[in-house]
Amino acid sequence: MILTISQDGPVRVLTLNRPEAMNALSDALATRLLEEVRAAENDIDTRVVIVTGAGDKAFCAGADLKERRNMTADEKWGQATSLWRVNEAIWRSPKAFVAAVNGWCVGGGFELALYCDLRIASEQARFGFPEMTLGAFPGAGGAVILPRLIGRAAARPFFYMARQVGSDEAKELGILEAVVRREALLPAAMELARKIADSTSPLGFAGAKQLLNAGADLPFENAAELNQATRRPLEATADYEEGLLAHFEKRKPRFIGR
Repeated sequence: MILTISQDGPVRVLTLNRPEAMNALSDALATRLLEEVRAAENDIDTRVVIVTGAGDKAFCAGADLKERRNMTADEKWGQATSLWRVNEAIWRSPKAFVAAVNGWCVGGGFELALYCDLRIASEQARFGFPEMTLGAFPGAGGAVILPRLIGRAAARPFFYMARQVGSDEAKELGILEAVVRREALLPAAMELARKIADSTSPLGFAGAKQLLNAGADLPFENAAELNQATRRPLEATADYEEGLLAHFEKRKPRFIGR
């Protein structure tokens, strides 16, 4: 199986399972990953999705270059578009996505991690865009998302000088939430995922994610309009009523996502 799926309560774990190829994103793997991102989005019992890679060597080495060698230009672009569709689906999903990065996280793998909402990495992880040394630049949105995360000045060396950084420097730049020992990576990601699931309502999280992802790049007036349009419908939901009732009854709310 090129992608394995496990479920632990409200947390789903998607594991890229091509360790012999550094979990490179073949067309088949990208297609399966997109299917599972959408499946998780439609599963009301899943609140958080962890994306990680099998083995100790790599989270994901990006697009499968061996597969790409024999492709036409259109086929290469189709592969890049497949990777972009995965990232766009994660970006637009109302669910929370956490990347648990174990080892090399480069090219399309780096883009995949960046489009997740939060990232935790092992001490051995390494990040960069080798496309800059191959006659291209990242094709699945890396130059779009990285400056929004760490600012243009900090992002430029990744593209202008093919900069690579380790986990500690990635955390200093604001790419990572935490750096942990390899054996602690998945437990730390699971702890973070459960904290998200336990601390927020699904509808509230989805609205806040939409505002954070889209609103920050809009003019103030447009962002304010998006805020109102996103927030107003929550007033009439069962979850908001449950949240208020639980507050006054001094108990944990039981959200149903409606």
